Amino acid sequence: MENGLGSRPVVAVFGAARLAPERPAFRMALALGGAIARRGWTLACGGYGGAMEAASRGAAEAGGRTIGVTCDTLDRAGRRANPWIREEIRRPTARERLMTLVRMADAAVAMDGGIGTLSEIAFFASQIQTGEISPRPLVLLGNVWRNTFASFIKSAGDYLTDADRSMFIFCPSIDTAVAAIQNRLTTT
Repeated sequence: MENGLGSRPVVAVFGAARLAPERPAFRMALALGGAIARRGWTLACGGYGGAMEAASRGAAEAGGRTIGVTCDTLDRAGRRANPWIREEIRRPTARERLMTLVRMADAAVAMDGGIGTLSEIAFFASQIQTGEISPRPLVLLGNVWRNTFASFIKSAGDYLTDADRSMFIFCPSIDTAVAAIQNRLTTT
């Protein structure tokens, strides 16, 4: 693995920071974290609340390793690392936080979310596109990204290459997302 964190693959989870526990997406993130841990993979995320907390909790409860990449900028805004993070990596800015998270990930899963999640997807993809990181799985889980990127890909037309389009792996369920990651990790 290129992540420098040992032989266990690191799977980054991106998703909504404001996500209440009663929402189906929270339960999905919880289940995703558990699935990642049961595969023996390390879960990494932005370390705060919402989908990040749910995925971290799912991984921790399944006996997995959890890493949260946090930053001074968000801490000054009143955010704190969630209680399920076992290893915290601190960075001064949100930009450095995202760079660290993307560079350590052998794969990423983006759950439904907003501007922050969209920026994580775009940055991950642009790092692959420019060769800053080697190609790796980028799974988009949920309806928000399927609809958003279907429209984007159609509208962008020939601004996107076939390689650009193939970066995005759309999965309808946790099982298909985990299988897609497993398949790509074993073939790269």
